[in-house]
Amino acid sequence: MHSIYRYILCTIFTSLVFCQTLDIETLERLVVDGNPYLAAGLQLIEAQSGKLEQSRKYPNPAFEIESGIGSDQETSSMLSQTIPMGGKRTQKIALRNLQLNKVRIEYDMLKQAKLEEAFATFMGIIHLQKLQIFQKDRVLVSEDLLNAVSRKVEAGKLSPAEKSRARIQLYQEKLTLRDIKSSLISAWNLLSTFWGEEHSSFTMAEGNLTEIPPIPSLMSLDSAPAIRLSKLMVEIQQAIFKLEKAKVIPNIELGAGVKQSDLLGNTYKFGLSIPFPIFNRNQGNITSAKSELEKARFELNGKEIQLGNTLSRLKTELEVLLSEIDILKNDIIPEAQAAYITISEGYLNGRFSYLDVVDAQRMWFESREQYIGALKNYHINILELDRIVGNTYGKETH
Repeated sequence: MHSIYRYILCTIFTSLVFCQTLDIETLERLVVDGNPYLAAGLQLIEAQSGKLEQSRKYPNPAFEIESGIGSDQETSSMLSQTIPMGGKRTQKIALRNLQLNKVRIEYDMLKQAKLEEAFATFMGIIHLQKLQIFQKDRVLVSEDLLNAVSRKVEAGKLSPAEKSRARIQLYQEKLTLRDIKSSLISAWNLLSTFWGEEHSSFTMAEGNLTEIPPIPSLMSLDSAPAIRLSKLMVEIQQAIFKLEKAKVIPNIELGAGVKQSDLLGNTYKFGLSIPFPIFNRNQGNITSAKSELEKARFELNGKEIQLGNTLSRLKTELEVLLSEIDILKNDIIPEAQAAYITISEGYLNGRFSYLDVVDAQRMWFESREQYIGALKNYHINILELDRIVGNTYGKETH
C-alpha cells in the first residue's frame, strides 16, 4: 500500500512539474522581470540619472601655491573659482533631465515591444494547441473512416484499393499531427527566450481566442509613445540649441590669495579672468544645433503621418477579420460540417466516391483552422494597435 501511495504522490508531483500552465498575466510578469534587454534598459536609466545628478554640481575651486628659493624668499597662494555664465549650468541640467525622460520613454517602448512579441508568440502557441486538437480530430475521423471502409471491403462492397487510400490518408494526418507537435516545442522554446531561458518548463498555454475585444472607436496619437518620443527629441534639440548659444558667453574666474615676503611682508591679491569671444563664438555648433532642431521637427511630422496610416490600415484589417470570423463561425463551418456528414454517410452507401469524402473532410477542417487563424490574427493586430497608441495590454482581451 505504501508503494502505491508513493507512486500516486510521485505521479501528482511529476504532473505539476512537467505540465505547467502559462497564462497571460504570468507571461507578462516573466517578461518584465526576466528579459535581458529590459534589464539593460533599466541600467541605461540609472546611468542617465547619474549624468543628471552630475550636471547639478558646481565646478570645484582650485588652490595654487608658489614658493621661491634664495635670499628673497616669497610664497604666494591663490584660491580661484570658475563661475559659469549665460545660464549654461541651468541649460545643461534641463538637457540632462530631458535626456533622462527620453531613455525612460525608450524603455517603455522597448517593454511594450517585447510584450507584444511575447504575447504574439503566446497567441501562436494557443493557435497551435487548437490546431493540435483539430488534427487529433482529423486522425480520429480518418481512423473511423478506415474502419468503416475495412468492413465494407470485407463484405465485398468496396474495392481493396479504397482501404489503401483510407490508410494512406490516416498516415498523412498522423504526420501532420507530428509536425504540429514539433512546431509547439519550437514555439515554447522561442517564448522562453523572452525571459532569458533557453527551454520552457511550461507545456500548456491558457487563453481563449474566441473572446474578441472590440475595435477602439477613437484611436488618438496623443499618447502614442513614438509621438511622445519624437516630441521629446524636438525639446532636446531645442535645449541643445539654447546651450550652444549660451556657450558664447564665457565663464569668469574669480580668485583671491596672499603673497608673503621677508622684505615687504604680506600682500593680498585678487584676480579676475574673463575670456574674450573674438575668434571663437561657437558659430559652427550653433548652426549644427539649429539644423538638428529642424530635422527633429520634420521627423515628428513624418512619424505622425506614418502612424496615422498604420492605424488606418490596422482598423481596416480588423474590420475585415471580424467579418471573416462571423461568416466562418455562423455560415461556412456549419455548412461544411453538415456536408461532410452527408457525404461520408452517402459514401458508405455507394452514393459518393472516396475523393468526395476526403474533399468534404478537408473543407470542414480547413474552415475550422481558418476560423482560429483569423482569431489569432485579430488578437495580434489588437496587440500591435495597443503598442502604437500606448494602451496598457488588457488581460481580459486575451
